[in-house]
Amino acid sequence: MVARYRSVLSAPGCARVFATALVGRLPQGMSSLAILLLVHSHTGSYVAAGIATGAFAFATAAGAPVAGRLVDRFGRRRVLVPVAIGQAMAFVGLVVAADAQAGAAVLIVLAAIAGALLPPIAPSVRALLREIVVDPEQRETAYSLDSVVQELIWITGPLLVAVVISISSPAGALVLSAVVCIVGTILFVSSPRAGGSGSRRSHHERTPVLAIPELRTLLGPIALTGLAIGAIEVGIPSLALHAGSRPASGLLLALWSLGSMTGGLWYGSRAWRVPVSARYRGLLLAGMACTAPLIVARTIPEGAIASVLAGLTTAPVFSCQYTLIGRAVPPGVETEAFTWVSAALISGLAAGSALGGAAIGAAGVSAPFVLACAANGLAALSAVRMAVRFAPA
Repeated sequence: MVARYRSVLSAPGCARVFATALVGRLPQGMSSLAILLLVHSHTGSYVAAGIATGAFAFATAAGAPVAGRLVDRFGRRRVLVPVAIGQAMAFVGLVVAADAQAGAAVLIVLAAIAGALLPPIAPSVRALLREIVVDPEQRETAYSLDSVVQELIWITGPLLVAVVISISSPAGALVLSAVVCIVGTILFVSSPRAGGSGSRRSHHERTPVLAIPELRTLLGPIALTGLAIGAIEVGIPSLALHAGSRPASGLLLALWSLGSMTGGLWYGSRAWRVPVSARYRGLLLAGMACTAPLIVARTIPEGAIASVLAGLTTAPVFSCQYTLIGRAVPPGVETEAFTWVSAALISGLAAGSALGGAAIGAAGVSAPFVLACAANGLAALSAVRMAVRFAPA
């Protein structure tokens, strides 16, 4: 296992890209929770806080393809730094507006602006891996490593917010997000590999990204995967509360991410003979099976084991998605293509969170996990169409 990851990280510039991108993407794991707590603390309304967080997520999904297109056209350095400064200003604007006792509507609008200005560092990393890692098998390992890094962000970000809040306030956490956003983005684009043009075609030669049939075929399964993840994110804290332990919700979510990291590291360490499209369908079906134990879990020990199992296929599924996209899109539009992946995933996450919460009220604590299993099953069925489009390389 170690040898394959060492081989990837030894590629010129690869280790620095991963390290700086980790810092630059850290606000992704911090901002949603910080916005939720800030809006609630100043309005006293969970409804307003939830709407602000949802506006942030949906604006991120809407703005990502636009930012990706700009990166492909003008280059990473020219786009990422100004966008990061814009998002940081929106975060600071939220803090100032909250201190000025602005209404909930103002805070929601500012949260949406901050979401729309998310720097597309993650899609830029995945596009860069096509340039840095030439060997297709090594590139799959690199995509797995990127999925593991993403899980680290989702674990580290909320913990960092919790630490800042314990010594300061939600406003302090949001200001820290603004600082890390700018510093991390500058560190990322300062890398010789990441600071390149990011574009290898003229504007008139570019293929319209959504005209690529393979990409359109993938967006449905990706959105359904996001729906499943969103439902599980709501369901796991509900399971902990049902078992009588509010603090255990954080533990179970962390174990879920740990399962994903474990699965991602294992998946990336292997040399696969099965075509990636078949692997993708198989992992989606495995995700449905691995999530099923959460339906019957009722105690914290049961929930802990089931949470680890439910996470095992998450990072490998993402790795397959990145590999399929990297194989499908031509040079010059990679960043925009990967931002459409992010947009579909975030939209699915938001829908899954909303539907999962509604399902708990209507049918009980097991309902979001049933929803997640159904979403994974539908994603596997919709992925059957990819067998022809994604023929083995």
